Amino acid sequence: MKIIVLPDIHGRDFWKSAIGRIDDCDRVVFLGDYFDPYGFEGISVSSAVDNFGEILQFVKDYRHKVVMLLGNHDLPYFSEDYRSLARGHCRWSREWHSVIAGMLDANREMFRIAHEEDGILFTHAGCSMRWLKSIDVEPSSLGDLVSSLNALPSTHKGLRQLFMVSHHRGGWDDAGSCVWADVNELVHAPVDLHIAGGPAVKQVFGHTLQVAYDKKGNLVSSPPITTPLLKMLDNRSAYLLDTTSFTHEALL
Repeated sequence: MKIIVLPDIHGRDFWKSAIGRIDDCDRVVFLGDYFDPYGFEGISVSSAVDNFGEILQFVKDYRHKVVMLLGNHDLPYFSEDYRSLARGHCRWSREWHSVIAGMLDANREMFRIAHEEDGILFTHAGCSMRWLKSIDVEPSSLGDLVSSLNALPSTHKGLRQLFMVSHHRGGWDDAGSCVWADVNELVHAPVDLHIAGGPAVKQVFGHTLQVAYDKKGNLVSSPPITTPLLKMLDNRSAYLLDTTSFTHEALL
């Protein structure tokens, strides 16, 4: 299968590169974080909201092909219960909260926490065995795992489990959730996701921005971080993923 993967948006419009390639793919997967733009990129919250409106229209035009995941920056607007778990959320906009929450609520059925395609797990931040064990989730299949993750926003307990943040991100939990896990918990640690004793599951996620300064002091995107089992693609670009070979190419 060919899947267009659209990592963290944060008001950026690189996702539009998918429009011209929509006929070349079997699925389009947004990895979440549509809001809360970075100040250093010069994107206003209002521009991010307008951008999200365009994304919604794109999704409605190609609903049979597009999957929209939620990230840690979306959940405070998606759920008042989730927002109440902390006094503040990074770059959360009090001014635009009601507008963004209304947009999400009006399209609530479009969003999910996890998606599986051709044996590959897609979440916002990646899923570790350590976190799954800490919340007593022991899935019998990958489909069972996806169903369990997608059920989490429906209860306070599930929202608290999604709000689990490790010390790598300034939290106090032993492991970060699938919307909060840090690169050090997945790529830089010997963590493999196994289902019911089967082979390790391949995963695609974003969440950890990959940028660096070049010799002239300009901020540029770094290459994606990949291993034979994981692809962390949060570097401000869209990708075409081949699920058979587990390879990717940038869509420019």
